[in-house]
Amino acid sequence: MAAIPPAVKRTALAIEIFHKASLVHDDIEDDDAFRYGQPTLHRQYGTATAINVGDYLIGLGYRTVAQQRGDLPPGTVADVLGQFAEAHTKLCEGQGAELAWRDSVSKRLEPVDALKIYALKTAPAFEAALMAGIRLAGAAEEYRAAARQFSRHLGVAYQILNDLDDWEDTQPNKRTSGGDLLGGRPTVLWALAMEGLDESDRRDLESLLADRGPDDRRIARAARLYARADVFRKAQTLVRKHHQRSREVAEQLDNEPLRRLLIFLADAILDRRPLSISEQESSSTIPS
Repeated sequence: MAAIPPAVKRTALAIEIFHKASLVHDDIEDDDAFRYGQPTLHRQYGTATAINVGDYLIGLGYRTVAQQRGDLPPGTVADVLGQFAEAHTKLCEGQGAELAWRDSVSKRLEPVDALKIYALKTAPAFEAALMAGIRLAGAAEEYRAAARQFSRHLGVAYQILNDLDDWEDTQPNKRTSGGDLLGGRPTVLWALAMEGLDESDRRDLESLLADRGPDDRRIARAARLYARADVFRKAQTLVRKHHQRSREVAEQLDNEPLRRLLIFLADAILDRRPLSISEQESSSTIPS
């Protein structure tokens, strides 16, 4: 197998730099206490310093790509920079929608609106990385629509899995179980609960965001309401549905290496095992 050119490796590094920048800013906006098991930057050094570090990483990412113009065709560098910039703005739009909901008086949320936020917040990062790799290999325009569709399903399913992981009893990196709810962040679990509960239970769930009682008590009440609305099973069904749809997009590609890569990515990221026939039929009953 041919060695990967240094310019390609540096472009891949830029993707990770952008990711780290988004985590620094996201931690500030959510006021998270820990990242990778360590206190977040803004908790250690203050918000101003953390914002500056995140901004620096963004600039470093773009500069890293731009510096490859001596080793890559100028058109390739321009296309990759444009893809990253588009992903960057979409991510900010998705984060803005999340912040707007968090600051709103009404806490009602439809599942489709939660999925739209996910499509903006998470899918563009997958799309940018995928399209960068395709463009570095050659012409990419014919794959753009498929990459966008694939990344949307992959990103949505990945974010739902994160929602489900947030409710695991054992949390890595010193996180708190149910942290999304405690932080007042919009999730598809919340939206499914709002859809599946009666009005009295909806009000009860909404009251938890203003409740200043012990976190474990709030989480226990929310877990009971979530279970009553069957949100965990419904969310798993949505993951399986979008997993299957991402594979369907990949399977339509004529480019065999790319097709195999996308199928591998979908299975490796979303997990875990191929969908059974019964699961595929079940997932078709849940709207996207």
